[in-house]
Amino acid sequence: MQHDLALTRHGISLVPLSPDHAGPLFDFVDPGLWSGMAAEQPLSASELAELFAARLADPDTIPFTVVEQRTGALLGTTSLYEYSSRQQRLEIGGTFYGRPFWGSHVNPAAKQLLLAYSFDELAVHRVAFRCDARNTRSASAIQRLGASYEGTLRGHRFAPDGTRCDTAVFSILHEEWPRVREALLRRLAPFEMSDNRCAYIAEPVQPEHAA
Repeated sequence: MQHDLALTRHGISLVPLSPDHAGPLFDFVDPGLWSGMAAEQPLSASELAELFAARLADPDTIPFTVVEQRTGALLGTTSLYEYSSRQQRLEIGGTFYGRPFWGSHVNPAAKQLLLAYSFDELAVHRVAFRCDARNTRSASAIQRLGASYEGTLRGHRFAPDGTRCDTAVFSILHEEWPRVREALLRRLAPFEMSDNRCAYIAEPVQPEHAA
């Protein structure tokens, strides 16, 4: 969905995703980076812009571009999706970063901001994460956030190459959030900056229809 939400902390900002961001972000895309993604790999900046436009058109998706706080350089993208206010749940996904930022503080910083907004502003009970079960790098990163492994959905979806793949599922529940939050803040303490800000729109984002 279109939104006006911006979140900043730990040297990064999450700003509303725009198809205009596709050009710079497409420079990061390669088969290895895209491996395990649910969407088919875009072969041009225009195809990536179409993917971004589809996320913006989805009423249950809140997509962001991840930028460096002081320079505004684009680092990657991530989203809240499948948001149901009635069921008090959502998922975090649609994430990729340029290779130079792999293994850095960028991903945990972005996830801390999304988790804080989800639990503290949207008041959800459950935040879930999914990844291709073969993508051990993503699975490890999710677990390092403090999410619990729930199981694997066998033959869950088609991969972009036409084969069927399994999906690993993880989650964090509301009562687990204080512990997860404190662990993430300790991990990110070296990247704290004096000009942090979390600029929420006047009311928490609501989907156009509750699932």
